[in-house]
Amino acid sequence: MAEYEPPSVRDLLDADTRTVPPPLLDHAWVDPGLGDIPRSRYTSPDFAELEIEYLWTRTWQMGCMEVDIGEPGDYVLYEVADQSLIIARQPDGSIKAFHNSCLHRGTKLRTDDGKAASFKCPFHGWRWDLDGTLVELPAQWDFPQIWGDPLASCLPEARVATWGGFVFVNLDPAAEPFETYAAKLIEHFDDAFDFSERFRVFHAVKEVPANWKVCMEAFSEAYHVIATHPEIVDFCGDTNSQYSVWEDCPHVTRFHNPFGIQSPHLGTLTEQEVSDNYHKFRPERGGGGLPDVPADSSARAVTAESWRNHLSGSFSRDLDSYSDAEMLDAILYHLFPAFAPWAGVSQSLVYRWRPGATPDTCFMDVLRLQLAPDGGPLPAPGPVTELALEDEWADAPGMGGLAAVFQQDMANLPRVQAGLKSKGKQGVSFSKYQEGRMRHFHRLIDEHIEAGLVADGRSTAELDPFRSA
Repeated sequence: MAEYEPPSVRDLLDADTRTVPPPLLDHAWVDPGLGDIPRSRYTSPDFAELEIEYLWTRTWQMGCMEVDIGEPGDYVLYEVADQSLIIARQPDGSIKAFHNSCLHRGTKLRTDDGKAASFKCPFHGWRWDLDGTLVELPAQWDFPQIWGDPLASCLPEARVATWGGFVFVNLDPAAEPFETYAAKLIEHFDDAFDFSERFRVFHAVKEVPANWKVCMEAFSEAYHVIATHPEIVDFCGDTNSQYSVWEDCPHVTRFHNPFGIQSPHLGTLTEQEVSDNYHKFRPERGGGGLPDVPADSSARAVTAESWRNHLSGSFSRDLDSYSDAEMLDAILYHLFPAFAPWAGVSQSLVYRWRPGATPDTCFMDVLRLQLAPDGGPLPAPGPVTELALEDEWADAPGMGGLAAVFQQDMANLPRVQAGLKSKGKQGVSFSKYQEGRMRHFHRLIDEHIEAGLVADGRSTAELDPFRSA
């Protein structure tokens, strides 16, 4: 069975007008099978509890950006499910992540991001230094089991790793090192898509009325484009998309959706029509006009050059060496379970997902990273905007035209969540290729839960009612 509609992503990369970064040529696939996924995985509180216990507390997750804790004493909270961490910059420049819970009676030490010289419990006044050392305990004589014992008195830490300007955390002290867990992601971005030259334009986090997997999966395939985003099918190769799963690095996958070609769902368009429709949709990319497509060229080459010229001026940066793929395509990597950075130039977004208070809600973060001007320092990062359930993405400063696209996706999610509770068919039927990565994600969830159950001496039968095929 073909994995794509012609032309393939590889065909397009071979025809690129510039040298294509080698990572984009690195493609692999693992057959995911055809079994259904139980709908209860999205709706059951029991399954959500298994995820909290054995997925969210035992995997690497993006906690914040390094720029958010640039100076000693700066700290941010990373909260996932019922767990909370204080990620703090140390006086020596290193970063530590502490469990946000007083060792006395469990009071949260901090409820907001900020800057501090120490962390003091508001209930009884226990105080820890920035490095997690207990330095003040009222009536210390009454706590002989705590005072003076570093193992008992220091704030427990989560594991921390930094890469690409991001801070990653893992609550499992025995977790696989981040460098091996994310090896393929690190290799590809360090080789071709260096984050060190990018700055954050905006960061919005929104509560969403759907399970975190429903939300994440909505941004993991191009199969929905024809129905949800019909305004772009004239210049988006939705079913031409390539999906990569690397067996030797299963926690990293990729989705590559090419632009500047038409959707195979349509009747045949000319190259000029594809280019015209692209530039009408985003007129700034053509400088206000509709450029001609020469007989020896293609809509993809012309639209890439228009966008290259526009962004070179907008970014104050020479982009002549960047490939058509980097200028046009949606190239979305995914570090399981919930960190998804885009490669390329025009689509420089980062996603993050976290579970909500119930299986019916979640939180989604959207960050935009932009290439900095040539020869200059990185501009100051944009602020973080928090959006409630009733808010829209357009309420976040900096979202611009992206907000309308995100609202199209968001309109589907509560309907999906409601439909998953139907007493009719009890399985989700993913496609073999275009949605195969989602089945791969579910298998990884099962592997983490099963390994955790075994390690804790619990029966793996707890997973059986929810097990993916």
